[in-house]
Amino acid sequence: MADLKLEGAELKKMVKLGKKKPLSFAFCPGLQNEHTFMIDRRKAPAMLGKLARKEGTGKKVAFGTFELKGRVMEMTCESTVPQMAKTIKKYLKTQKTLVNVLILDADGNTLESDVEDLPDDPTMEETLQDQATREEPTETTQAQDDVSEDAQQYAPEESDAPAMDAAALAARLKALQPDIAAASDDAAEKLKKAMTGAVSQIKSSAFEQADKTITALENAVARLRQRAEAGQVPEAGQDPASPQPDFQALAIRAKALQQSIADIAEPAKGKLMTALSSAAQTIKARNHEAADALLGKIEAAVNKTRTATTDGDGNATKWEAVQARLQPVVDKAMTDRRGDLAAINRSFDFAKDQAAEGNYANALKAAAKTAELLKQAATMQTTAAAQEAADLSPEGLVKLRVAWIETRLGMKKDIEGLKSAIDDATRGIDGMEEVSSKSSVLFDYISGIDTSLEQALQDMADAQDTETRNALKRNAMQIVETYRDVLDSDFFKAVDDNGFVKTNIRSSALNSLQKVGAALAA
Repeated sequence: MADLKLEGAELKKMVKLGKKKPLSFAFCPGLQNEHTFMIDRRKAPAMLGKLARKEGTGKKVAFGTFELKGRVMEMTCESTVPQMAKTIKKYLKTQKTLVNVLILDADGNTLESDVEDLPDDPTMEETLQDQATREEPTETTQAQDDVSEDAQQYAPEESDAPAMDAAALAARLKALQPDIAAASDDAAEKLKKAMTGAVSQIKSSAFEQADKTITALENAVARLRQRAEAGQVPEAGQDPASPQPDFQALAIRAKALQQSIADIAEPAKGKLMTALSSAAQTIKARNHEAADALLGKIEAAVNKTRTATTDGDGNATKWEAVQARLQPVVDKAMTDRRGDLAAINRSFDFAKDQAAEGNYANALKAAAKTAELLKQAATMQTTAAAQEAADLSPEGLVKLRVAWIETRLGMKKDIEGLKSAIDDATRGIDGMEEVSSKSSVLFDYISGIDTSLEQALQDMADAQDTETRNALKRNAMQIVETYRDVLDSDFFKAVDDNGFVKTNIRSSALNSLQKVGAALAA
């Protein structure tokens, strides 16, 4: 079982094998990137999921099948975990495997995606033009692969081997593969079924039966060759001189679209890249009409997005004027330390980020909120600096301590609510019987947010002289930074998007620490 967990070069090798055919996978996320990733050619996804859950350190497991289409790992899931696309992509990056990740349900609907323009990787790179021209593996190819991989496993010992053995039969099947792949649809379907039967007979060591089946296949292929050599009449309505569809031209269009989409902001970028991946598969399937229509829709969507992003209804021009007006007012507020400086910075930075992505309407809304905060700051009689100085008085320190205790207890209450929601959601579900007894691990994450800060604030309030208080202040500031590091962990960045219950754990803690930190820095 242990050798099923893949890492590094072995993991990259198995991911690349997904270009040839769908492979089963299981993913069990653990703490601090200690994830368990399994890929196997033969095991069913559910069985692989049980093994991953047993070997992994986490409590949840995702499993299903995946295919690697270009640089997009399309994962069709029977079971998923939260933030699956982002987590898997990030983990694969640590394993030197740079791919985009698309999470699909059993019906092919997109559940999650983490798609971006990836840097070149000669060991992984496959252009869209390569996808259009690369031959699609046939069912006979996959059947032959199965025989080749298992020939040694099912072959008898040399001492008593009969004239017919698995390897020899497999070689005969492989020789038939090109002719069967080139047969007409009706004939190919029957021959593929016969070949699949031969594979099963070889695996069950029924070599005589397999020999008869393969002999019949050889005779059928011989007749097909005779017909081909005699020449065939074109089907009714078919013009022998008609030009072949230009799939290379479609691939070039797709490559140009890929470059155009790379400059578009999320979430439109992710949706367009997903659609482009589907178009690439349609090209690869040699469906010229459908691929042409899909590329046309994507091109129209790209043009529409660019038009909307360029200026919308003049919002870009409005934003330039608003930013020029707000920037000096924000700078003055920072200098005077007047108003809720943290809120002003957050709001104005968000506005600038939205404008940089071309979302000017959102940028103007955030700018309006910034202007309101600046208006409130202008009416305040006490500056932030004076307030922070007041906060460092014994009475002010006691108030800060009480506020922080309320925040910490609120975090604990939110975690209790999250645990209860998880237990309720998983109760009675097969395979999740142990969740309720183990979900208390959630409290381990907040153990790093202990009582050290409130004790440090109390010690400062009790200090009798400035020198002692300053020494205690330095200790308190270090504790604040330690707490911030804890809140910057992957767990806290994701916990408020848990999908079970609404929480406000990280932002409330950071806001409270911002107030304490500002007072200590005065």
